[in-house]
Amino acid sequence: MINKFQASMLAFAIGDALAAPIEGYEPSVVENYVPLTEYIKAKASHPLHHLEAGQYSDETQMMLLMARSLTERGIFDVEDLLTKFSDWYYSQRKRSEWRFPGDSLYQACKQIANGADSALSGMNSAGVAPVMRTLPLILVYGRQPEVLGNYVRRSCALTHLDRRVGTVSMMLASVIEAGLSGAEFKPAVIMASVLEASKDTFAETDKKIKQIKAALASSHEDAAKDIRNTGYAIDSFTAALYWFLKGKGDFDATIVGAANGGGDCDAIAALAGAMYGSWFGMEKISSKWLSNLEGREEIKALANKLYRLAYP
Repeated sequence: MINKFQASMLAFAIGDALAAPIEGYEPSVVENYVPLTEYIKAKASHPLHHLEAGQYSDETQMMLLMARSLTERGIFDVEDLLTKFSDWYYSQRKRSEWRFPGDSLYQACKQIANGADSALSGMNSAGVAPVMRTLPLILVYGRQPEVLGNYVRRSCALTHLDRRVGTVSMMLASVIEAGLSGAEFKPAVIMASVLEASKDTFAETDKKIKQIKAALASSHEDAAKDIRNTGYAIDSFTAALYWFLKGKGDFDATIVGAANGGGDCDAIAALAGAMYGSWFGMEKISSKWLSNLEGREEIKALANKLYRLAYP
């Protein structure tokens, strides 16, 4: 089990680091586009061009922020999170730490840093950013769905008020927890569990699941064109779910496909990686992805500590 905790967090960071240099690009409209198959340094015109190959974006920064809070405090602690959000906001002023944060996340953390009450800091947004930091919560509290649901909602609301982000986080939890529990990899069952967790977004999620099923059943290269790749939480998650299911247990196929899907590809690849790791562990993740990954030893150590919280 500890192997899967490590794999889920490391694969999350791998997906982010691989795709971050091309976040916002649309491969379908780039002439002679060459798919990414390894870490690269972003072009000079990209907001992350100051980073080296293998460094991650704000997606992993925020995931690690949550992991550090949980492992330092031993429990979900809103006040500690607020302090860390404030520190993160100020850290973004350093060029080396600036990782292209989304506007809603950045503005919410700015309000927190300026002393706003936690009940008033969130933005009216359904962006995927708060979903990205829920992985450590899922790893620790996934076997306690009511507790997890409460913590997820409180965490998301600190920066994003739209209730759909909490629902998407629980959809992600349904996939992660099934993988950790050793369930058999059956795409139809996985998609059914996602639908069951969708609740207030059921109609929209049902439509997305039907698009995923159609894309998985097709051999055409443009089969996934209806699966949007935006930063809207439901779009990002369902795109990640598609690449996770399409990969069929092949890590490179999963992570490379998600990273080259365009749009908010760093979030999509990170989520696909997290799902993959929780199901298949470290065995199929090549060392080439780990050798140059920023912070890999800290990520592994945090995963070990989260496991001890989950299974004391």
